[in-house]
Amino acid sequence: MKDKDLLVVIAEMLRKQDQHTEILTNQSRLLEKTHETLTAFMEVSIKQFDEQHKFNERFLELNEKVVDRLEKIEKKL
Repeated sequence: MKDKDLLVVIAEMLRKQDQHTEILTNQSRLLEKTHETLTAFMEVSIKQFDEQHKFNERFLELNEKVVDRLEKIEKKL
């Protein structure tokens, strides 16, 4: 192989390595954005779960009060 041919091969290898580096960089950016999106989604989901849990507890308390009142009314009858 001539020196010129070797230089062409090395140049092509370096060009492909640069392309792969660029592709990996883009994939890393996409993964970071995906991670940020999923993290935000999880935070919102946890917040919604907590709010729903509080609502459910309050609803249960109110339901128990209604049941107590109905039982008292039933006893009077």
